Amino acid sequence: MRKLYLSTLAVSAIVLGATAANATFTGATVNYQYYSPTQTSPYSGASNGDYVVGPGVEISDVAAGHATMDISDANIYIDFLDGPDTWTANAFNGWILSDTTNNLAAILGVTIDPATNMAGFSLSNVSFDGNSISVNWAGLSFDANTVVSLNVVFADSGVPEPSTWAMMLLGFGAIGVALRSRRRKVLATA
Repeated sequence: MRKLYLSTLAVSAIVLGATAANATFTGATVNYQYYSPTQTSPYSGASNGDYVVGPGVEISDVAAGHATMDISDANIYIDFLDGPDTWTANAFNGWILSDTTNNLAAILGVTIDPATNMAGFSLSNVSFDGNSISVNWAGLSFDANTVVSLNVVFADSGVPEPSTWAMMLLGFGAIGVALRSRRRKVLATA
């Protein structure tokens, strides 16, 4: 009986300890990188690096002191500080925000929030995959009143990940083996 109790306790700890990915940015570690003149040319005049998303502004310098970026649950808010100015019309002049530690649920979509007022900014300036979002605003203009706000849709983290299911099945199998073993011992002694 003691073995069965310990097996059940161990399986419960494994199942309860398995965590699914965050379905929001809050608490996640993201990497911010600005690129110009191409998407493979890092731009050093920005606050590039890893950030833990929490209250307040995460990226204090989007690029060349022009804007800040505040990341919340499912929104990326870029607030421009100066201008008028225009981003150089390079092949790529923008940023990539990525989940380098795989602690976010998959990104399923990005939409432009109605607060966005950058002239000419559209979904053609935005791309994403399951782990990253990029914005290329090459050639677009801004001033101190410009805002770009993006809403992000994540996969629902309420569904256990495949690794969680695998651990649960192994645990239930172990309980079954323990019960069967115990049952054989009881029948053998009767």
